[in-house]
Amino acid sequence: MIYRNLIFTLLLSLSLTGPSAVSAKDTPNTGKEMHEEIIATMPLVKGKLAEYVNQVGQRIARHLDNTDETFTFTVIDQPDINAFALPDGYVYINRGLITYMNTEAQLAAVLAHEVGHVTASHHARGKRAQIGSNLMAGVLAILTRSADVGEASALWGTSLVSGYGRNMELEADELGSQYLFNSGYDPQAMIEVISLLKDHERFEKKRAQESGKEVQTYHGLFSTHPRNDKRLREVVSKSGSFPKAIDAEQNITPFRVATEGMIWGKNFEVGALPKNVYQNKNLAFQVYFPKEWNFSEKTPLIQAENKLKNARIDITIMARSVSVPENFIKNNLKIPIIKKSEAFTQSRLKGHTGFVPGENGLPDQRLAVIYYGRRAYVFRGKIDSGADEAQANSDFLNIIKSFRPISKRSLIERKPKTIHYVKATENTRFSRLARHLKLNKYGEDELRIINNYYPAGEPKPGEWIKLIR
Repeated sequence: MIYRNLIFTLLLSLSLTGPSAVSAKDTPNTGKEMHEEIIATMPLVKGKLAEYVNQVGQRIARHLDNTDETFTFTVIDQPDINAFALPDGYVYINRGLITYMNTEAQLAAVLAHEVGHVTASHHARGKRAQIGSNLMAGVLAILTRSADVGEASALWGTSLVSGYGRNMELEADELGSQYLFNSGYDPQAMIEVISLLKDHERFEKKRAQESGKEVQTYHGLFSTHPRNDKRLREVVSKSGSFPKAIDAEQNITPFRVATEGMIWGKNFEVGALPKNVYQNKNLAFQVYFPKEWNFSEKTPLIQAENKLKNARIDITIMARSVSVPENFIKNNLKIPIIKKSEAFTQSRLKGHTGFVPGENGLPDQRLAVIYYGRRAYVFRGKIDSGADEAQANSDFLNIIKSFRPISKRSLIERKPKTIHYVKATENTRFSRLARHLKLNKYGEDELRIINNYYPAGEPKPGEWIKLIR
């Protein structure tokens, strides 16, 4: 639970800071480099929803005053509620946040808020350039939910976690509201987004209280604002108002079309495994390779080699026939003696490793055997003459020790739930819908929140509402 709360705290910092703690002037191409790292590491939403979000974002960007900044808008395929920005105009929004919106104007409000942080240069004014390259480690630790959160937290430091404060948030709101108005959207959408996120916060507190767990509320965009925020309403009203004869655009229909069928909650179909991970679903195991290594599957072998192609490792799968891996090396592999022979245990699996003496002037070669189920997994490392032996053997050992069984249950194919729109009738009730759709204990509450009817109220006949199925 502490880990979860730390992630939300760091997300707060990202959202408050907007473009990040590093000035683009101090670190050339920082935003671009971080963006490339994120899109290479994180699952992204593609297709019509991504195109739609970019379209809305670019509409805002076209109506900025006195800026030649180029903006890139990206949708991250995660259910968490968050949006943030990096230097050089890179703006991100999680799929999970979009599921709670009901109009294009609300989507535009979130994007405009983040754009406001960028154009106001809050990162430079925050005097945090000392964070440097450590910022990326924090970003990825958050987004990938890395186990090394303690290390990431130390890299960021308490000054980064503190955020930019209410004044800069209000400035981003004021700029964002003006951008909304200039783009033809109703600036009041900024306040609408706060209202729906406060509903979500209220629901999370209820769920946490009933489950006896710590409260996990949203600590991202707009988190510094109370529901009835007088100062926010004042800065929003400054952006202007449309004549009664001209309606500000909400664009409800385009939003509904773009979000029809979007995934709700966890996306079980996302290939979230990093490129350096090999996973075998039939045998239920996985292995991590160093990032610069290439690997391929050639039954019954998995072959991998380093970037310089002077160190490689083969993984062979064989039937086990003796009690311990050490005897398997002697009896099955016909290797009577190995140097630095050592038994080990990982993930409750028995293993044994050591070195086979090199021949023809080659270095000693790493060997390991791991027992898993009825099979023996044989790792054979090979180092060419002149290669960096210490680095190669370190890589070999990391590969061997990364071998992990996978729960069969986690590999069961599951289809994600999706958002769909229907028109309500005079008999439509959220409680009935939740039972009919066989949603969880809090299904009715979730339907109410995504349809802006939390905690009470029922849809009107003929009104378009969202379903989760």
